[in-house]
Amino acid sequence: MIAAAMALAGCSSSPEAASPVAAPPASAPASSSTPTARPSATATSAFCLDLTTFQVGVVAYSAEVGAAIEGEPLDFKELRRKAALIADMGEAMQASAPPDVAKHFRTVLKAIDTSASNLKSGAKARDVVDPVYGERNRPAFDAVDDYDCGAAFPEGKA
Repeated sequence: MIAAAMALAGCSSSPEAASPVAAPPASAPASSSTPTARPSATATSAFCLDLTTFQVGVVAYSAEVGAAIEGEPLDFKELRRKAALIADMGEAMQASAPPDVAKHFRTVLKAIDTSASNLKSGAKARDVVDPVYGERNRPAFDAVDDYDCGAAFPEGKA
């Protein structure tokens, strides 16, 4: 988990850090005629186990995007890489997101996707920055950044 966070934050120069983190193999999908039960949110859910790494990735992405506010050039390739890692991790976490943060979590994923989709030549800085720093989505980013599965699931209660 720490290696994934360091790769997301760009803290490692090893070849493994440059490639996206592969997700573990998924179990066989349920048949379409069988309803799928939503996994319950627990301290050992994918959401809670990966939350800290996800938070680090979002902070790293947000910080780099924020450089555009100061007129700094953006590294489109690196930001797209980070956004893809966040999206992959978020997809695996989404099904087990606790109800009290699930909506905010989806908003953060959508905002980063929107921001990353605007990383192209000729794009205006606000098109990349606003989804992350704009008033509309900021409460969701704050909620996900402040969320603590340990507080949501006190020891022995998960």
